[in-house]
Amino acid sequence: MKKILLFSKRNFIEMIRDPLLYIFCGGFPIIMVLMFQVILHYSSSSLVIFEIKNLIPGIMMFSYSLLMLMSSLLVSKDKTSAFLKRLFTSCLKPYQFIAGYFIPFFLIGLVQDIICISLGYICGAISNTLFATISELILLIIEMIPLKVINIMFGIFVGSILNEKSAPGISSIFISASGIIGGAWMPVDTMGDFEKIIGFGPFYPSTYLGRVILKASHTPLNEEEYINPILYSFDNNAILYIIILLTYTVVSIILASFSFKNMMTSDRI
Repeated sequence: MKKILLFSKRNFIEMIRDPLLYIFCGGFPIIMVLMFQVILHYSSSSLVIFEIKNLIPGIMMFSYSLLMLMSSLLVSKDKTSAFLKRLFTSCLKPYQFIAGYFIPFFLIGLVQDIICISLGYICGAISNTLFATISELILLIIEMIPLKVINIMFGIFVGSILNEKSAPGISSIFISASGIIGGAWMPVDTMGDFEKIIGFGPFYPSTYLGRVILKASHTPLNEEEYINPILYSFDNNAILYIIILLTYTVVSIILASFSFKNMMTSDRI
């Protein structure tokens, strides 16, 4: 455990030295929440998708994709600079390397949670609405853990198989995908079959479950639903999405472990 913590400390120091960390992982969520709240204000509050209970789970989901970018960059840079090759001669095992990369980024993910939740309360206070109760916040943070793991592990996977020039390009595809099919700012609950399709990805299920926890409102389809909003509920879709998220979590851990172990083996030959 001591070796993992020492390696994690080194990676954490490398992270906080990179200004991209503050721009992407810290600045983006703040800018996006504020931007969508301005849009909601000037749309006479008719865009339900931008209401704070709908928006925050989606912004949290999107912000984790930036963890994938940062983790893939760090791993690929270490590999290219031969830093990892030197460490491979030590007695560290593959799972210790992976844990050493995972822990710092997971902590950054928790900081992102705090930023998004704080913004939720601030925006809720301004609009005179309760954003969430303590129990809902705890459930929301727990529910978002699988997606954090998925993005960080996929980042380690991409960083271990690609160099520092290619890794950001592949990671940007995941960032774009999370924004387009994650349901953060698109009313996919009105898109029928499209919602069903993207539900099999790792992004929208996390957003959906977050909205269930916060008791957010579905996008109204008619005048009646504007008067009596239909709330997200723990239905069959929610159960399916939990299974999907857990499946992606296991797959991402396996891929990261396999690719990193393979990289260690090939570099030692």
